Amino acid sequence: MSIALLVKKEGMTTLYKEDGSAVPVTVLSHSDSQHIVSIKTDENDGYKSIQISGGKVEKKPNKPEKGHFAKAKVEPTKTLYECRVDDVSNWTIGDAIALDSISDWKYVDAQSTSKGKGFAGVMKAHNFAGQRASHGNSLSHRAPGSIGQCQDPGRVFPGKKMAKRLGGVTKTMQSLEIIEIDQENKLIVLKGSVPGPKGSYILIKKALKKDRG
Repeated sequence: MSIALLVKKEGMTTLYKEDGSAVPVTVLSHSDSQHIVSIKTDENDGYKSIQISGGKVEKKPNKPEKGHFAKAKVEPTKTLYECRVDDVSNWTIGDAIALDSISDWKYVDAQSTSKGKGFAGVMKAHNFAGQRASHGNSLSHRAPGSIGQCQDPGRVFPGKKMAKRLGGVTKTMQSLEIIEIDQENKLIVLKGSVPGPKGSYILIKKALKKDRG
């Protein structure tokens, strides 16, 4: 169990290795406005975790939120998130979560809300091939085709791939390699893509399947 960082997605670009091969990367930025706002213990809450603030404020906080941040003597932020930890004695309310806290990480899991694409048909949502373009096909070029049987069983099975609302759900990309951490400009460069549009907030955690000592 380790801490997590809330970072902002700046966009994607391409890096080139010495051998000329191209590596697609995602650039993430980290702000200094992340602090420990609350600490939960076994005695008081039944589990151990630290609550961290993060993100730029987009609306005026209400009175309970103001009081919560004021108690920790930190400025209000967009959101709060918790990290389960094995030992809370190493942390103090008000401590800043800096970028150098992940300097020894090699792989991370990135979690965010994917891009919302609205209502999508089966060809876009499930990569269906579609039906014939000609030879008697009329107004059914992108239709799913048969979705079940007749009298027996006389119903559509649960989980059938059909048209649906696509995107806008929480997604996690696992074991993304850290290409570079720029401490001066507070940037993190990850290999590959992460969920969410440009400008969205991403929660990065130490990779669950790698780097576990």
